[in-house]
Amino acid sequence: MPPPDDDNKPPLPDDVSGAKDFIAGMLASNEKSSWTIDMVPRNWRDVHKNAFLPEMIRIGPFRADYELDNRLWVMEQHKVRFLNRLLGGELLHVHERGEDDDGGRVAEALRLDDLLEAMHRLEPKTRAFYSERYDLPYSNAVLMKTMVVDGCFVIELLRLYYDLLLTEFAGKAIKDDPILTKPQILTTLRRDLLLLENQLPFFVLEKLYELINKKNNIDHQQAVPLEELAVTFFDPLLPQKNAASKLDPKRPKDHLLDVFRSTFLKSVSEKVHNKGKNQVESRLNPNGSMRGIVLHFASKLQEAGVQFEKWKDHDLLDIEFGRRTLRVPPLSLNDYTISLLLNFVGYELSVDHPEPFFTNYLMFWESLVNSPRDVQILCKHRIINNMESEKEVAELLMRCREVIYDRNLGYLYYEIKDVNDYCERYYDSKYRVWWRSLIRERFSSPWTCLSLFAAIILLLLTLLQTFYAMYAYYRPH
Repeated sequence: MPPPDDDNKPPLPDDVSGAKDFIAGMLASNEKSSWTIDMVPRNWRDVHKNAFLPEMIRIGPFRADYELDNRLWVMEQHKVRFLNRLLGGELLHVHERGEDDDGGRVAEALRLDDLLEAMHRLEPKTRAFYSERYDLPYSNAVLMKTMVVDGCFVIELLRLYYDLLLTEFAGKAIKDDPILTKPQILTTLRRDLLLLENQLPFFVLEKLYELINKKNNIDHQQAVPLEELAVTFFDPLLPQKNAASKLDPKRPKDHLLDVFRSTFLKSVSEKVHNKGKNQVESRLNPNGSMRGIVLHFASKLQEAGVQFEKWKDHDLLDIEFGRRTLRVPPLSLNDYTISLLLNFVGYELSVDHPEPFFTNYLMFWESLVNSPRDVQILCKHRIINNMESEKEVAELLMRCREVIYDRNLGYLYYEIKDVNDYCERYYDSKYRVWWRSLIRERFSSPWTCLSLFAAIILLLLTLLQTFYAMYAYYRPH
């Protein structure tokens, strides 16, 4: 019997029709999804306590229980103060209207209408910037208010810090500012403003910065780029040489976390490009199975004769192995740098990046460390400058091992392959293993060396004494 025509099909039951409409809505929503920021997965939150939670300031539309913390409300007052500085015409750059009490020059006041109108035009793009899981039920008015207040605070903070540090425009009002004059507050702000869930779209910040420059009679194209202001502010958190020079102005940036992350990628990106690494090859063993990172722990590498070298004046991610020496740039570990590294990784795992550089970098560390002894070896060679206990660092890196599921070797493929090949040759040679074991067990401390040396001297003296005794007895008269 032929199937009935579509026109003659009976209508779907209400529950089936409702399910169909629901699935259609999900598919339509997914088709439009192109977000940049997603929420940090719960298992990553368990890696390190509070690594993804703000200590002093909340930025952006994300809402959570921690926003009720009184510490965060204090900074809300400073946000209003910074916005009032802009709206009251107290910008501290150049404009020919006279002197203010700061020694700078007063600019024409920004109009709040201009800021809100610009954010209104960007509202659809701004909503698309955040994952649907962010729960943004706010009205356009609330979202625009958040972008204006938070965005202006961030820009003013970056701009005033740059003036205070590198220009002559910093007058008394800036030098006496309760935020800019407190190093500990600045350090905590740097850490909070680089949290994954504390980000504003970079195009929002760029638009606000453009309006500020326009009202300040500064050619936006000739002004210090916003990216440079950001890198100058964040650099003390994880210092590197000439960080601003490593920015790629042609590469679009998602937010401040992406801007700062990009400064660490230049040298390793060039190295990967020059080597022409095959991404498929990096994932597979010769038999076609998935390849893990392996590498071996620091204590095992030391046992196999690998030397560790602190690689000065090299970018953080620039790791190299050659002539039995693993060269690693030094890493200072404290609560702030740990939080930063984990947010870099969280960002890489939340969006589709061509190269998860910091994920590979963290995989390198957690593959080197399996106990406090491994951390101790790396600290001894000054590769890790550790502000935490060796046990805490080891436990942190082992927890990271539990939540990184993709074992793609990434940019460290060749370095790790060379280390693994060297260790394989070493453990295949029974003579080398025996000799190293002898050295490790018999010459592990200066006292055992001295004891052995004394025993050898004593044995030689005994043999010499025996020789002369026998020689005197058998010597012909």
